[in-house]
Amino acid sequence: MKYLILLFLFLSFSIGTFAQPGNIPGDIKQIIAKQQAGQDLTEEEEATLEKWADQMSSIAAARNKGAGQPGVKPGGKKDCPAVKTTPLKIIDLTRDSYVTMAKGLMAQYGPKSGDLPGLKSLLEKSKKPTDGSDVGALFTMVGAGSASIYTIASSAIQKPDDILTANNLGVVLKDMGEFTKALQVLKYADKLKPNIGLVLCNIGWVYREMGYNNDAKLYFEKALRAAPEMTSPYLGLGLIAKCEGNFAKATEYLRKALADNYSAVGFAAYKKAQEAQPPKPEGSQNEPLAKEKGNSGDVSVPEMPVEEIEKAALQKELIQNYVGQVDSRIQQLLQEYNSTFAVVLKQSEKARKDPDGAIVFRRDFSKERMLFDDATALLFGANSNWHKALKESTKLFGQGPEIAEKNSEALPPHLGRLKLLEEEFKKLIEEYSACGDNKACMAKVQAEIDQNKYKREQEEYELCLHHKDFYGDQYSLFYKAYKLQYSAFKEAVSDYYAFTNPILEKIYSPSYNELMNLQRKMYVLGHEKPIQDISLSLVDLAKSYIELKCVVPQPPDPVEPLESNLPKKKEKDCPLGKGINQGVGAISFELDCEHVKLSGGEGILWSVSRDFIKHETKVGVGVGAQGTYGNGNVTGEAKVMIEVTVGQNGAIKNAELSSSVKAGLGGLIEGEVTGRVSLEGGPSVEATGGFVQPGFPSMPGSE
Repeated sequence: MKYLILLFLFLSFSIGTFAQPGNIPGDIKQIIAKQQAGQDLTEEEEATLEKWADQMSSIAAARNKGAGQPGVKPGGKKDCPAVKTTPLKIIDLTRDSYVTMAKGLMAQYGPKSGDLPGLKSLLEKSKKPTDGSDVGALFTMVGAGSASIYTIASSAIQKPDDILTANNLGVVLKDMGEFTKALQVLKYADKLKPNIGLVLCNIGWVYREMGYNNDAKLYFEKALRAAPEMTSPYLGLGLIAKCEGNFAKATEYLRKALADNYSAVGFAAYKKAQEAQPPKPEGSQNEPLAKEKGNSGDVSVPEMPVEEIEKAALQKELIQNYVGQVDSRIQQLLQEYNSTFAVVLKQSEKARKDPDGAIVFRRDFSKERMLFDDATALLFGANSNWHKALKESTKLFGQGPEIAEKNSEALPPHLGRLKLLEEEFKKLIEEYSACGDNKACMAKVQAEIDQNKYKREQEEYELCLHHKDFYGDQYSLFYKAYKLQYSAFKEAVSDYYAFTNPILEKIYSPSYNELMNLQRKMYVLGHEKPIQDISLSLVDLAKSYIELKCVVPQPPDPVEPLESNLPKKKEKDCPLGKGINQGVGAISFELDCEHVKLSGGEGILWSVSRDFIKHETKVGVGVGAQGTYGNGNVTGEAKVMIEVTVGQNGAIKNAELSSSVKAGLGGLIEGEVTGRVSLEGGPSVEATGGFVQPGFPSMPGSE
């Protein structure tokens, strides 16, 4: 029964006086026992129990009203107390002076408790001299500082040699701001039984609150030597290191402290110490506080099929369906979360009002929530690899306007020439109409019209190429950003589940466990949604890229000369016959009546060719080697060149990168493979002249 009453008090925080078995009236004992057995109470019994509960609540209200300064957790009063270096003089307590101090504390804090008669009655009915110390410790947990000091001091008077009573009294005095008295009492406890880790650590906390950091560190370190399994000294050392600006040391100490015990102050300091440290290189982010890393389970993040621009446009429906499913799932999870949250609140309220009958005890799982939040922050926060990838992808997106500006700067010259050609076309139409029935005039103007059309098509072709390059460059940019985010997110999610699964397993409340699971799923999907939205943008860019068909314009057919009665001039045969095609070493030379080409070199290649028909000159420069070997029986060439085409008016008409590899055997076998650079996927290889394999006659005696 005592366990049930203490549990009720500890969980509900609503009853001010911790009832001992001897303090509970006999009829109340019987009613509670009957209730615990599941039997129905009579109206009279319910009224009696309710009246007794009201009396307990009144005592609690009076106690809380006069409780004085509430209890304070270690390190909670000030983030960084002012540092003091002047020597602190403390008068050591003897057994008699310790008792005298305890009597003075009872006289000082008893009237402040709000219910001094109730406290006296409680102490009078206690059976052991240390009951006051035990009850006072529980008063401390609910913030009743004055009542706590009064009851613990009563045990100190009755049993001045009890080290635990002295320790408890020192802690409560510290929490109430009585630092000097707290230090005296705790050092008295240390004299009663030296080298106790708990007492040494509490002395360290008092020094820390007073600002004597050097003394605090000394006692925290003593506590660790006396009790290496303790984590509270690490919390104290970590808070001091953080206040001194030693963030690396603070992080080290606080990780050790928080891995086993929850501290709101310590966790806040730990986060600040982490944020204050310089960012670590990519791939070296800190591990979460949780020591246990489990299996990530069957969690997976699908990668959208957008690697190849030519195929991405076909995946739009598939990607849209998946993104739609993510949206729907987020909405569904939100509804489930709100519903589960309402259940958790209801269970918590029930546990508060009726802890003995509650299925789920009132516990907030502070440590588990701290570890969960820490794993979330480290894997998705500002210093995580995921966040670094996010920043890198943001930089990539920032290049988009530069690409657009570069593209827009290349368009005006073509648009200007196109406008002039359109104006010229209108004039040519007028000239054609003015020719009347003059066939020679009509033929001449028609030839100019055809040439004008050809030039306009050339400008439109160039514009098309610019637009296609723009969409291709944007696609490349978006794909790099997508890949960066996806890869980092996939790795983070796997670690996230691996670290948080063991944490959630320790949350034994089914509803609260489900609530945290839902929170995790919503968090993950909320981060995945923007990544998959990028894949939708890629699909749209791919569609625009593919729909642009840039057709190479064909020059107009040559104008047939009009029939004339004049004798025709006999065309002379080309004096060069079929032309000259010679090679000396790495130099080759071609010449006929239509074109001339000179090329060669080894290491640095060059070529110049002139087309007499199109009035175009092509100049190329590159690297590679070419030559003829074995008296001309074996030829070989490998080159990568940039070729620039210059038109009749000196304007550059085209520039392209080309590469080729040729091999031949006595002119019988020859083939060529060229490579053109494409986006991201590497060079796409296409044959431009298939191998010609002639039939060889069978040699005598061959099989």
